[in-house]
Amino acid sequence: MMLPEHGKIECRVCYQGIKEKVFEPALHWRMVNNPGAWGSSNPEYLVLGFSKGFTQANLFEQERFEDVAFAKMRNRLTKALHVVDVLEHDCCVDSKIEDPHSNIAFGSLIRCSVSKAEIKNGLNCGYSCIGPVINRAFQEIPQIIENCTDRYLRDLPKSIRAVILLGNSDAYLKSIRTVLKRLFSDTFKQINDVSIQADGFLWVHVSHPSGLNGHFNKWLTSESNSGIKRKQAIEGLSYISNKKD
Repeated sequence: MMLPEHGKIECRVCYQGIKEKVFEPALHWRMVNNPGAWGSSNPEYLVLGFSKGFTQANLFEQERFEDVAFAKMRNRLTKALHVVDVLEHDCCVDSKIEDPHSNIAFGSLIRCSVSKAEIKNGLNCGYSCIGPVINRAFQEIPQIIENCTDRYLRDLPKSIRAVILLGNSDAYLKSIRTVLKRLFSDTFKQINDVSIQADGFLWVHVSHPSGLNGHFNKWLTSESNSGIKRKQAIEGLSYISNKKD
C-alpha cells in the first residue's frame, strides 16, 4: 500500500449522491471537497494535522498547490519536527512538502476541509475550524472521520517509521486514542500519554504549530508543564527500532 501521490486527490467517499463541492454532513457543519497530499507517497514519516484551516483552504483554490500545506505555520512546524528529530536540522519543511520523493508525507486526518457554524441567538455568526470545533467533530461528524481514516490510515506503507500527529491537548489525545482503538483494536498499545503503538507503527503527538497555539513555545523549550509532553514524544519515537515487536 502507498499513500496518495503528491497532488490533489480525487475522493468523494463522503459525497455519495451529492454533486456539489460544499455540503453539510451534519447540522451547522460545512465540508469542502478539497483533499490533497504533499510530499512522499512512500515515506519514513507521515505528518498529519486535523483538517485544513481557512488559510490553507483558501490557498487550495487560488495559489500554487505546493504552498497550501501548513501555510503560515511552516517555521513552527520545522521547529517541532527538529526537536523530535524527525526532520534533519539543516532542513526546513518547505522542501519536504514540495518534493514527492522526500522522506516525509504531509496531510490531515480529514483530508477535506470541515468547519462549524457559530450560532448565537439563533443566528449564524460565521464558521470556525479551530479549538473546540475540532474536539466536537469526533462526536458530531464521526462518520466523516471514519470514512477518511478507513481510506487513508488503515493500510499504511511499511516504509513508515512513525505517524506524527499535530495537536496534543488532552481532549485531542483522547479522541485520537478512540480512533486508533477502532481501527487497530488487536494491536493498540499505549506507550505514554502522547505515544501509541498500533498496526506496527508508532503514532506520536507533537504540539500543533498554529500561531494560535499559545503553548507551543513552552512545549518546545520547557522542562516542565508542556515540556513534559515534548519529552514523552521523544521517548515514544525511541521505540521506532522495536515497532514490529
